[in-house]
Amino acid sequence: MGATGSVAGTVILGASETAGMATKAMPIGLAGVTVRVSANGRSTTTDGVGQFTLTNVPAGSPELSFERQDIHARGHVIVAAGVMNNVTISIVGSRADVVPGGHSGMEIEGLVSAIDSGAGTLTVLDQHLGAVVILTDANTVIRNGDATIPLSQIVIGNRAHVKALQQADGTILATEVDLQSDKVGGNRELDGSVVTVDSGSSSFVVQAAAGTVTVNTDSSTTFKRRGGTASFSDIAAGVHVEVNGTLQADGTVLARKVTIES
Repeated sequence: MGATGSVAGTVILGASETAGMATKAMPIGLAGVTVRVSANGRSTTTDGVGQFTLTNVPAGSPELSFERQDIHARGHVIVAAGVMNNVTISIVGSRADVVPGGHSGMEIEGLVSAIDSGAGTLTVLDQHLGAVVILTDANTVIRNGDATIPLSQIVIGNRAHVKALQQADGTILATEVDLQSDKVGGNRELDGSVVTVDSGSSSFVVQAAAGTVTVNTDSSTTFKRRGGTASFSDIAAGVHVEVNGTLQADGTVLARKVTIES
């Protein structure tokens, strides 16, 4: 028996080629795919996120086959002897292409400012990208902790970390959405400048790192300024504030304490 190595990989769905554009791998793991070494018949099946491990794979450039009821593809991988070789395989029709460096995608993080369940989209306020409209589809995995949830259960004001890929038409398709620690009813801290003040509703808008957030106050809200006491009337456009409060279902924050810094 010749020299062998091991292969640890992920099988993902690839996007078909379009005129004037190269194939682009989409980071959507394919579960239940049988991966077989053509030379010796060794095989395994991908797990729920498309990952697999094969041992005793001939060193060199062996052919692997990828089979599922809807998948029949073949491709070659480079295997170094005596080590674990990590690969990402993109399935495009009957081809199994090795994606250099894995898949390339986008990562977007911020507060959810809008949800359109009918269109399957959510808008996330990213600190660097601004308001980003993100598409979801049947392959998008949405997680809240350990639970997988539908788009309809995301609440405006939740913080989301999104893994996505830009499509040929410029839209952004999410492959994974993870809700972060900011949850309705949970503690929320803001640090930023006041943009506008609405005395009638005892609220004001803060420009924070992740975008603008409306802060509501009530009779239980305490106000501080340079160690002394203050009141809502001391809030004005341009002042810097620190807000400690509770995240509401509509994405606003009900302030427990507002500290005026300038």
